[in-house]
Amino acid sequence: MKWFSQAPANTMLLGEHSVVYGHPALACALNQFITIDWQQRTDQRICIRSSLAQENTHLERLSDPTCDHPKLRFVLGALRAFQPDLRRCNMGLDIDIHSDFSSTIGLGSSAAVLAAMLVGLNAITQKNLSVLELFALGHKQILVIQGRGSGTDLAASLYGGLIYFQPSSDTSSSATNNASVNIVKLKNALFSTLNLHLIYAGYKTPTAQVLEQVAAQWQHQPAELKALYAQMGKTTQRAYQVLTHHNLNSPNGLSEFFNACYHYQTLMTQLGVTDTTLQAILNQLAHTPNVCCAKISGSGLGDCVLALSHDTNDQAWSTAAVFQDFQTLSVQLTDQGAFAKRNVD
Repeated sequence: MKWFSQAPANTMLLGEHSVVYGHPALACALNQFITIDWQQRTDQRICIRSSLAQENTHLERLSDPTCDHPKLRFVLGALRAFQPDLRRCNMGLDIDIHSDFSSTIGLGSSAAVLAAMLVGLNAITQKNLSVLELFALGHKQILVIQGRGSGTDLAASLYGGLIYFQPSSDTSSSATNNASVNIVKLKNALFSTLNLHLIYAGYKTPTAQVLEQVAAQWQHQPAELKALYAQMGKTTQRAYQVLTHHNLNSPNGLSEFFNACYHYQTLMTQLGVTDTTLQAILNQLAHTPNVCCAKISGSGLGDCVLALSHDTNDQAWSTAAVFQDFQTLSVQLTDQGAFAKRNVD
């Protein structure tokens, strides 16, 4: 038997850093996808193939701590979560992973592949878990692999569309109480009116390293850091209220959302995660026609700057002289969340 699963890329619109400390976030799914082709094997081998790495192992070895690959940890994590169910089915698998986008451009590839793995295994083992239950399984794996993480990117890839994400009030690194997580999928005019443009700085600082650097920088100002995160949370909450209660087709509707994005960027700069290269890109975008707002996408100190615009001329962005030194990618929001189906030959 064969199956097919797919999950969208994702990006955080608001809530970077502060969501790790219990404040809300806004994130969205993007029209770039990770696709997985699955085929049942007659033995219990697990054979994984992707552009990043290959791994061949046995179903019974998944729980062995030595069964590891640095580029396939989220893939193996999902398999471990479903190991008892695969045993029940007495099933080995060939797993072929394909991606529309580079893992270096900040589109949440780890969360997207985890989402595609979870929905695929859920279908193959006929476990019939809900999306929220799949999020809980995946978030547990994120905490095991990374030590901490809100799971906002995983939720965006699982649900699709634009989501409001309120994490559990327990922000300890071992928190796995997803019963108190609130995920709301929003309906709004952004889907039909906005394009998202990502300008890659050319380098990326791992999120864990950025968090450590921020902690070191603010170690003697804990109260001020807490107040800064609270401001970030309030800004995200205000943007959420705009998206849910304002007429976004009015002249001032979306402008209030863009103002919130601009304000959040000033708070990110205050936090200390806007370096010289990112600031140069932001300065250029401030003078680029049709750009409604621009801000860091991700944890900062590299990775991408995100610009929102009404400009649908992708070619103009990719050939713009001011961005020739950077990799650019134009994308749109997608309402498509992760899904899986059985392939019939």
